[in-house]
Amino acid sequence: MPKRNASSLRWMLIDRLLPAMLGLLLVGALSANWVALRAATKAYDRGLLDTAFAIAEQLQMVDGRPQLPLTQQARTVLLTDKFDRVFYAVHDEAGELLDGNPELPMPPLEDLPQLASEGRWYYDGTLGEESIRLAAYQRHFGFQTVTVLAGETLVKRRELVRDILLGMLLPEILLVLVAATVIWFGVRSGLQPLEALQAELADRSQSDLRPVTVAVPEEIQPVVTEINGLLQRLDTALASQRHFVSDAAHQLRTPIAALLAQVEAAQQEAGSARQGVLSGIHAAAGRLGHLVEQLLALARAEPSLAQASGEVSLVDLVHRVAENWLPKAISKDIDLGFELQPAVLHGNELLLQELLANLLDNALRHTPTSGVVTVACGLADGRAWLSVEDSGPGIPESERGRIGERFYRPAGQTGDGCGLGLAIVREIARQHQGDLHIDRSPRLGGALMRVDFPEAVPAFSRAG
Repeated sequence: MPKRNASSLRWMLIDRLLPAMLGLLLVGALSANWVALRAATKAYDRGLLDTAFAIAEQLQMVDGRPQLPLTQQARTVLLTDKFDRVFYAVHDEAGELLDGNPELPMPPLEDLPQLASEGRWYYDGTLGEESIRLAAYQRHFGFQTVTVLAGETLVKRRELVRDILLGMLLPEILLVLVAATVIWFGVRSGLQPLEALQAELADRSQSDLRPVTVAVPEEIQPVVTEINGLLQRLDTALASQRHFVSDAAHQLRTPIAALLAQVEAAQQEAGSARQGVLSGIHAAAGRLGHLVEQLLALARAEPSLAQASGEVSLVDLVHRVAENWLPKAISKDIDLGFELQPAVLHGNELLLQELLANLLDNALRHTPTSGVVTVACGLADGRAWLSVEDSGPGIPESERGRIGERFYRPAGQTGDGCGLGLAIVREIARQHQGDLHIDRSPRLGGALMRVDFPEAVPAFSRAG
């Protein structure tokens, strides 16, 4: 049985149903005990009364006085029982003992009116320290009334009650066990729509805000409706935010480009005395332009993959992206190398190009002149992977947990980066259900950035 969770709906339902079943079992046990005791009492009380009748039939009037002339054989027959010890006593109207056991108790005083009116009565008593059951019978002889008592121990009564209880309770216990099993599997089956709902939501990325389409019972449908309403409101809010970032970045690109052009023109016209100031302005404008481009890339990365997904060859992807970064590598005399193995995954090619471009940009920025940058891809355990490693200073282990946060730059880091490149990489990796891992390159000594993607597209599916 699974571990109990106090907040589990399954356990909450079982906690409601099982106590009710156990309560029914207890009520059934008490009812069975009452029925069994009543049945045993009624059955054996009649036997006791028959004994009293038989004794009364043997009464005779001798000299105007009732007597019980029983032979020893008749006494043996009357007092013989397989399970219990049987006793009798006969009292005259004055209460004097005519025959039998003098220790048998008479009916309680409060029962005497019922005995007198009905002529017979059953009651409980004790003989010595043993509980017994008695039947009292009154018979009229002329002007005299004789009271005949017949009593016995309770052995066979208790055995009969036990047998009746077992006969009634065993089926009830079996019924409770069957009912508990049915409840367990019934609750489990009834919660399957919730599990399907949970599975659909768990399989989504953080940007997949499509309405939930899982079929659920009528009672859960309002919850699904509210979830869909919330998803729609979130989609609207996030779309508005993305549009704002994209529009703002687009609006900034033109004046920044114009500013750069004007600064470059001013540098050509200015004398050597002002070159230093203009170079600083040109570098600042360049960083601003790079920041705007990164904001645009981040805005493109945040929407869901939607209909832009397809099969992407990582080898072809690396070739296309690397062409744009070779000039920068050559300008810094960086050895840009490749170790590529075939790997195909399902994703958005434009976003994956942006992911690799940011990894290359990060590596080339932090790799010193005459350094080495290596791009690699391949398959491992059925999963596609893409990595970029460099011979730069690397990233301290204490800083790696925060790498990927927007606008975060490790302490002491120099350069014109804006802290968005790896945030874009991590966002695009998440869009593809992948993970960004940051480590130290064992070969080059610098940073190793590796993105592991979900299961790659099998070769036979591409051939088909």
